[in-house]
Amino acid sequence: MICTAALLALIPALAGEPQIEWSAPDLYVDGVSFEVSVTVTAPADGAPVAGWMLTPSAFTVNGKPLAERTGTEVVSLAGGSKLELKYDLAPAIVASGLVTTENFKLAYAKEYLDAAATDIEVLAPAPEGLNFMEMPVDQLEKYWVVIVTNQGSMIAEFWPDVAPNHVRNFLDLSYTKFYDGLKFHRVVAGFMIQSGCPLGTGTGSGPRHLNAEFSQKRHVRGVLSAARLGNDINSATSQFFVVHGTAPGLDGKYSAFGKLVKGEDVLDKIATCKVQRSPSGEPSQPVEPQLLLRAVVVKAPAEKPAAGN
Repeated sequence: MICTAALLALIPALAGEPQIEWSAPDLYVDGVSFEVSVTVTAPADGAPVAGWMLTPSAFTVNGKPLAERTGTEVVSLAGGSKLELKYDLAPAIVASGLVTTENFKLAYAKEYLDAAATDIEVLAPAPEGLNFMEMPVDQLEKYWVVIVTNQGSMIAEFWPDVAPNHVRNFLDLSYTKFYDGLKFHRVVAGFMIQSGCPLGTGTGSGPRHLNAEFSQKRHVRGVLSAARLGNDINSATSQFFVVHGTAPGLDGKYSAFGKLVKGEDVLDKIATCKVQRSPSGEPSQPVEPQLLLRAVVVKAPAEKPAAGN
């Protein structure tokens, strides 16, 4: 996920005041965590910080605090010390009632920090009761999927014009929560990251098998494509991979069905994690689990970026 950040002084040009660095995702989806980071660094002689500035209430949405700022507590920071805080602002955003379906501006401690607010894009979850397996092809492109991982979120758009059944399958499995809690069981830096196996071993399948839908789409960075079993071109099921580098050897041999529109930094984090040899002997099994926490189907915005090649 692309993040925004600002390095700012609490009271500009005054020595002896702490500095604050904060960052937030540039996308909000109802029901998905919205993790922000705040780092407060004290000068050499230390500094006091108002307690509320270390809570979610320090953040504002369209100029209004997310929560009431109560209490007069002051935190004294020792010289050169650093506080690193992370918050999931999603519960506070929901409770505030300040965010609906419109994009909003997020700021931190605007009373003290001289910085412009950050623009946050809002995506709405897909409504209940959809049947992607029977949905007309021209309706499929109206949906994206937010792939929430333990390294952040990636967002994918789809190409139903070239691989309608693979798009239907991926949307359906995401919508029915099939992917929630699975692993990226195979990771090869510079090549791809693979998930979608319910067994976490690369040997599991989903509820259906798909015939190949090869196309002229190239397997370049960020492309989603269907994994398959061995040399059987019609054995794709639930497993998929996201291309990390460029893989021309896959072009016309695997069914590419979409591409990331956000989250290439997350792709990099997963692809470059430390790996060990898998049971097959390939050095591709993450040492620390790389998890697909949730796959959330959302409505694509009216103005979408152009699809990749």
